[in-house]
Amino acid sequence: MRHNNDKRRWSTIKEQLNSHHRATIVLTSDKGVVYHICTSGVSEPVHKEIYRLLGVSDPLKRIKTIATHL
Repeated sequence: MRHNNDKRRWSTIKEQLNSHHRATIVLTSDKGVVYHICTSGVSEPVHKEIYRLLGVSDPLKRIKTIATHL
């Protein structure tokens, strides 16, 4: 971040990102397939700026995986 002339300490960045949460939702289909869906909350402007400075392309990207077949 210092390469981008940002003077914040890591403790400050961590505190600012603390309010941006990620959750995993686990669903089971009627055929016994278990899906894990990871999703993020809506980022605030300060979150978006930090992600941009860190080069994080899409922090809100939803990820779906099939965990197992029952």
